Amino acid sequence: MNNIARLAKILNADVIFLDSVQHTTNFLYKNNRDSNNDIHDFLLNKLDLVLSHSYTSVDYDLGHVVVCKINPTQLICFSFLYEKNFTDNNELIHLHSLQILKKIAQIIFAMYNTVEAPDEDIYILKIDNKKPVKPRHLVSFDSQLFFDTETDIIKAIVYSKKDQLITALDSLAEFNLVAELLTANNIIRGGKDILISYISILNRAIIQWGYPAKLALQLQYSLVQEVELSPQFLNFFQTIKEISWHYFSVLKQYRFNNFLPLHQRIKQYIKQHIRENITLDDIATGLNASKKTLNPAFKKEYGLTITQFIRQTKVETAKELLIASNLSLLEIAELLSFSTATYFVKTFKKVTGITPNHFRKHFITRPLDD
Repeated sequence: MNNIARLAKILNADVIFLDSVQHTTNFLYKNNRDSNNDIHDFLLNKLDLVLSHSYTSVDYDLGHVVVCKINPTQLICFSFLYEKNFTDNNELIHLHSLQILKKIAQIIFAMYNTVEAPDEDIYILKIDNKKPVKPRHLVSFDSQLFFDTETDIIKAIVYSKKDQLITALDSLAEFNLVAELLTANNIIRGGKDILISYISILNRAIIQWGYPAKLALQLQYSLVQEVELSPQFLNFFQTIKEISWHYFSVLKQYRFNNFLPLHQRIKQYIKQHIRENITLDDIATGLNASKKTLNPAFKKEYGLTITQFIRQTKVETAKELLIASNLSLLEIAELLSFSTATYFVKTFKKVTGITPNHFRKHFITRPLDD
């Protein structure tokens, strides 16, 4: 169980253990203070359904849950919250989340049972939070109604209104966008174009409401790059949802950070820019602080220099990419702004004691680093 908890820590997930015989659930690991306990009741009410599949993805308004049947009567579930996941690390893994759910579920199975996981498809289940499951009625595309719904999403993001964002996204999901606007031979390209256009709209909105244009353009570039590199989207509207929650969290966190002590602002800056080659000059400029004050304030609170923390955070992000993607070491090195793949390997080994390849191949069977 320790390995499963450590995997959850890397992936920023809560772990729920469900016993169908006892009809109980409990947290094996709790990563998020705002965990949604309603999901426990839903899983208990849908036991027959989730136990009929090796792997299940439960999609709801605030996040999704990966369910792995570890034996005929017990389940281990990884619960991800959209808002929490986006604020604590980078957006890369989460935009791809539906494509890696099966892989995560197989890792959970293999960790628990120490045998190879079954190669079965993941069953996707959708629910409305605190509402009974019911078939969704798709409405015909109405450009004015769509514009109004999009406006509601933007207002919810810029005013940091979580409940309004949930409602607006539920309304958006009722539009039959993909079926009506895209033909069968351009559905992948067309879907990407819709997502890129949506990102551009949200980007302009957060700039108008005070988010720095430079940071917004970096954010837009990262998300567009991720969309373009994705071979397909297993759930188009879940991707829309994740992008929306990402912008919600980015703007909310930016406003919050302006009131934080210097050491916390430094930490948040590093996490938000972990893909970049971060320097003290960058941090000083970004935080409008004196370069000389940065390291003393940071080391006094955390016992690390800023450079050491950057190195550790890049390695933690690399672990996530090694587990939940098929990116090569060179691609990960470039993504995290290491000068070369060799330097990335050297840094990873210095921090963890093992190479990235060894971590990727053996983390299921060996204790993960704390």
